[in-house]
Amino acid sequence: MKTLAKFTVVLAGVALLSLSAINSANASESPQSSWLTVRAAAPGPIAAGYVFDDSEYSYCNPRYPTSQTYSAVPDAQLQFVQTIVRHGDRTPVHLIPNDENTWTCDGIEEDIYLHAAGEPEKNNTGSFQQVIEIPSWNKKFGFANQVWRGTCESGQLTDHGKLQHRTLGAHLRSIYVDKLGFLSKTLNRTSEVYARTTYIWRTKNSAESLLGSLWPDRGLSPSAAIPIHTYPSQIETMYGNSNACPKIKSIVADITSSDSYQGFLKEQGPLMARLAGIFGVDSKGDSDWRDTWDGYFDILNARQCHGMELPCSHTPGSGKEAAPKCATADDAKQTSKNSHYEIALKYRDHPLSQNLTRLVIGSLWGTLKEQLEDHIAGKAGDLKFALYSGHDSTIIPLLGSLRASNRNMLWPPYASNLVFELWKKSDGNRVIRVIYNGQVLKLQDENQWCDLGACPIDTFFSHVDDFIPTDISAQCAR
Repeated sequence: MKTLAKFTVVLAGVALLSLSAINSANASESPQSSWLTVRAAAPGPIAAGYVFDDSEYSYCNPRYPTSQTYSAVPDAQLQFVQTIVRHGDRTPVHLIPNDENTWTCDGIEEDIYLHAAGEPEKNNTGSFQQVIEIPSWNKKFGFANQVWRGTCESGQLTDHGKLQHRTLGAHLRSIYVDKLGFLSKTLNRTSEVYARTTYIWRTKNSAESLLGSLWPDRGLSPSAAIPIHTYPSQIETMYGNSNACPKIKSIVADITSSDSYQGFLKEQGPLMARLAGIFGVDSKGDSDWRDTWDGYFDILNARQCHGMELPCSHTPGSGKEAAPKCATADDAKQTSKNSHYEIALKYRDHPLSQNLTRLVIGSLWGTLKEQLEDHIAGKAGDLKFALYSGHDSTIIPLLGSLRASNRNMLWPPYASNLVFELWKKSDGNRVIRVIYNGQVLKLQDENQWCDLGACPIDTFFSHVDDFIPTDISAQCAR
């Protein structure tokens, strides 16, 4: 199957935007706010002193790398770039009944057609478009009351999400093509790029959008098509695959049952119970709503990013409680704080974090390391740029295993981008630079294992090796 993304005037215009205009928009995307300190009145995990600097944080939009702020590693030559991204803005993954919001995803069309491999003019089926249809709820048959109104599937990349990756691709082009001359101005050999996504459609559309701006105007011939590689879901390694690796569930269960985590849940229990009542979910019996803030974070933040009303309950009480209860902006803010704390505890700070992260993302670390080793050994051929389009659940464990600072362990915004650059110094030594959302990744004050502005490759590999499984089958056994 061949997939062609047809961008309407709205998206096509991104390629025509001046980078100064993009930078200006980027600078205004992050709300100004102060340091956030999450504390508890009674002893508990949050009271221990987690301080999150969110002064440049916006969940809705990432910070992009820009040619204006980018500089090369001194006295070195760039050899290879790996870019791991989170998909762009999407509709919520978690559904709540009787949702009255309207989500539209039909401003950017995607044409699909089938043809014999390598021969688009033969056995061509003609083009098709998939249309998401959500009928009006008639209260008699069907299940339309279980989802919102509009033209979007749950977890679908929105038009804005595609635009975010078009913008990111334009910035990467301004750095690696225009400024450094590292990547080809015109992609004549697709062997110069490797692209991989998960099987989930929003990561594929994100990759298409990014690559479409990194190398625009490539045409539609089979020779110009960039292969996008996808693992079957049963063996996916770009997020925690608990079906293939049952041990992940048991480690998560051990973390969530620990005193520190249970103290955290107890401390924030009233808010969780309140939101569960509004959303109509079970925070007592269902572990997806009892043991994690993930679903609450998703429901609230996805709507806030689109300026939508936050959910209200559809089962009003009586007397003083007669009016429906609604989630508030303060609820969303505290939910975000709780979610930041949760991912830092699970993937960086708990005694079991290293074991969890090794099984969740260690196989991907192994893949990334092998690519870097191939370049060092001169076995990479034409390959200069690798793109891995994944999820927040891809970025979070990578950051945790790198021991990212609290500022960088906030929940990854849509279209977050984590870049590994391989440089060769004039003395022959190689270094890795790690850039996260436009800035060199900073580490925890107490865990400065390397300067990621130019980390010696042996030091980098030694750290990463601690998170790569030695026998994944044995380590994943229950």
